[in-house]
Order: sequence, then structure tokens, then C-alpha cells
Amino acid sequence: MDSNKPTILVVDDEPNLRSILNCAISHNGDRVIEAPNGEACLLICQQQLPDLILIDAVMPDMDGFTCCHTLKKTYGETCPPLIMITALSNAEFIDRAFNAGITDYITKPIRWPILRHRIDTALANNRLQKKLDEAHCRIEYLEQELAHQELLTRSAPL
Repeated sequence: MDSNKPTILVVDDEPNLRSILNCAISHNGDRVIEAPNGEACLLICQQQLPDLILIDAVMPDMDGFTCCHTLKKTYGETCPPLIMITALSNAEFIDRAFNAGITDYITKPIRWPILRHRIDTALANNRLQKKLDEAHCRIEYLEQELAHQELLTRSAPL
């Protein structure tokens, strides 16, 4: 498998859905890691932060809302995009999901072309954000170098 392909973590307590998602996502060439619950998701992220996380909203022990909130709190700006998969579609749950830090959501039953589009969009936006962050760091570095050079020029004997 191409090492440049993104790694996607699928978090769902239903083994059949995890398997179907794994098959659909890996068919596109992406690497897939599976987790049966929110706690396993957090452990996997400690070892290897994926490029994107697909997470179920309703799971036993730690639900997707709590897991997303914990991921955002732990990883901040470096947190991968979070796409919640849920049968819940009322405004209260959608607001709760976005407040927990998700990037996007997909309702069940899953429409595969929509899921693929949302995954691709989230990954592309994340790549662009990383490039923008790198450019900002480079600009800050160059501004510091310029200020340092100006200071040296001013203090040099004539």
C-alpha cells in the first residue's frame, strides 16, 4: 500500500459497520485502522495519530461526543479531522457534535459517494491548513532573521 495514502481510524462499536467502512475506504487505497470504542480510539491516537477519524456518536462506555471532545482537548490544532457517523440528525445532537469538535458528520444510512466526498474534502482541507501553518512559521522565522540582520547592520562599526 502507498505510504503517502492517508490513515483513517474507524471508531464504531458495531463490528459489521467497521468492516464495511474498512472495505469501502481501503478500496480507495487509504489505510484503515479500526477501534471498537472511544477509549480504544484514544489509545490508538497516543501511538499513531491518524490523518482522519470516522467516529460513531453512540457507543457504550465512551460515546463519540466525549471522545471527540477529549481528542480536541488533547491534540488541539494537531487533532485530525473528525467526521461523526450517526443516526441522530436533530439540531440538538448536531450542535452537540460540533461543540465537541467535529469537522463534519454523516447520517446513517451511509451514502457512500457522500462519505467519500466528505473524507476527501476533510483530508484536503487539513493538508491545506498544515501548509498554511508551515508558511506562517516560515514567515515568522524570516521576520526574526530580518530583524536580527537589521540589528547587526545598525550596530556594525562604520
